Amino acid sequence: MADDVADDRAGDGPPDGPGDGPPGGAGEPVTPDRLRAFSDGVFAIAATLLILEVKAPAADERVWHALRTEWPALAAYAVTFLVIGIAWIHHHNLFHQVRTVDRRMLLLNLGMLATISFLPLPTATLGGHLRGGDASAAAVFYSASMAAASAWFTLFWHHLCRRPYLMHPAARDGARRARRNSLLGPVGYVAAALLAPLTPEGSLALSAALVLYFVVGRRAPATRTRLPAK
Repeated sequence: MADDVADDRAGDGPPDGPGDGPPGGAGEPVTPDRLRAFSDGVFAIAATLLILEVKAPAADERVWHALRTEWPALAAYAVTFLVIGIAWIHHHNLFHQVRTVDRRMLLLNLGMLATISFLPLPTATLGGHLRGGDASAAAVFYSASMAAASAWFTLFWHHLCRRPYLMHPAARDGARRARRNSLLGPVGYVAAALLAPLTPEGSLALSAALVLYFVVGRRAPATRTRLPAK
């Protein structure tokens, strides 16, 4: 708690160093709305690419039998699509509370988008190997990729805790709580990676359980994007 207070006091004022100023220098700064618009495009492309790895039944195949054989790819697709969707909701919620963006926020956002756009690869790997001899390695790769993608939100909130002037005043009190809550994703997916060598299917099931918690176990996205009353 003392560290949190010290962080907040250190970030009460505007940036002093050259690395903390507006990312655009003397030019036009990047606004939260502009950053969200760019990020929305990356989220949409990553989510769309997922379905390309699911094979449609061939003309000479029985439809339901062919779809049953594709269940690993379909399961990985469903979990990852929801993960990307939830990440998009959390991203929208976070930047709804940001009033100005500094250079470090831009770099953190690029790192997050890099891991999000990478997710179709571990998803296709898990879908193609879940029933094979290398299923454990595929499940570890998948869970580790999920952990990396979710960890960026902890880094976002940590940065905002240290620099509360980047946030709307009404949103600053909830930053430390959001930082704590954001740890559930990376910790949960690391646990899924550790479970993968024992049971790859169980690892995917744990990832699915985390997704379900984020979908139904928390407040609706609309309520999380409202700023507290001043």
